Amino acid sequence: MHRHPSPFHRPGSCPAPRRLARALLPCAVAMFTPVTVAAPDAGLTVGGAIRFNYAYKDWDPAYRSGGLIDFDTARIDVNYDRDAWLGSFQYRYYRYRGGADTHFLHHAWIGYRFDDSTQVHAGVNPIPFGILPFASHNFYFSLPYYVGLEDSYNLGVKLIHRAGPLDLQAGFYPSDGGNWRGDSDDSARYTYNIVEEGAVRNSERNTFVARAAWTVEHAPSMKSEFGLSALHGSIPNADTGRKGHREAWALHLKGDYGPWGVMLQTGRYDNSLRNPAGQDDRIVVMGAYDFPYEVAARARMHIANLSYRVQQDAGLLKSVTLYANYSVIDKLDAGFRNTHQQVYGFSFAPVDGVFVYVDYLLGKQNPYVGPNFGNGLAGGGADDSWHERFNINVGYYF
Repeated sequence: MHRHPSPFHRPGSCPAPRRLARALLPCAVAMFTPVTVAAPDAGLTVGGAIRFNYAYKDWDPAYRSGGLIDFDTARIDVNYDRDAWLGSFQYRYYRYRGGADTHFLHHAWIGYRFDDSTQVHAGVNPIPFGILPFASHNFYFSLPYYVGLEDSYNLGVKLIHRAGPLDLQAGFYPSDGGNWRGDSDDSARYTYNIVEEGAVRNSERNTFVARAAWTVEHAPSMKSEFGLSALHGSIPNADTGRKGHREAWALHLKGDYGPWGVMLQTGRYDNSLRNPAGQDDRIVVMGAYDFPYEVAARARMHIANLSYRVQQDAGLLKSVTLYANYSVIDKLDAGFRNTHQQVYGFSFAPVDGVFVYVDYLLGKQNPYVGPNFGNGLAGGGADDSWHERFNINVGYYF
């Protein structure tokens, strides 16, 4: 994920990772290392990816004349699945234009299958909220991702039960996924969490998440999943010693109708803060990719996505997915300007191991599509116009 300068960024500071971060990586490596020398049928797979990004941005002079190609990501993946035991580990490295870099854990969890229907996962694992695994088709996700409610990973335990059309998941997450290596105070991480940056010292703790989904089979290759998700957790403030709380809910429909795909989701989140006097309780600081920004503490979230899959017998574009994705953060405090994101594009795999996203994005008060990185998701910046970004991401996955 590309990133923009943030008013919270502090060049030159490079704090050691949190205790959680220091502890998790050796544990994850130890969990998998003894198996790496085993036979191929031992259930272990090791892989990774390297990705590059081309971007044109109409608001950035450096990218406005023909665009630029940048390194995006390098990552390592380790997965285990044998008999009743399973697990997954991923670590990522990002290097940005100008020389800054960051690296962090994406996930690390182990699991146990009780039977074909029920399993438990423990570690840094995805929270069960909304459309899974992604509420989007494009490279830049939907806007709920940027407030920590799409493709989010925290430290905890999750129970999964799938029986016929029913999918039930529930998890308890005592902590976030940890701060790793970077220049920010607390934002060297993959998931957008509430972070302690500068004088603002809130964090996420003791989060309960539950999701129930039911799938209706209409005909072969025609099905609809209907789901409800809910989240509740605490937001302790290190200065006041008091605990606020966070709530979120979402209703969704995920439809697969032959070549057509539909994603519809609506919901709301509320962060009630216990800040010191003088700090704005209408704004929460969240961070990821080593950059924090401000986010409206209360908002509605809406997603509407459409996709179409094209299959051909031969050629580089044997399977292409066309998509149109729209999402909005509808802020509830007076005077806050809403954040919008439209993405039109397609994805394809030209050869084995290579995957490409081609995206045209339109954004308003959007941290990654426009100049308002630090406050676009909060009250909004002075520039309230639409901006555009053209993006091509090419990844080699091995």
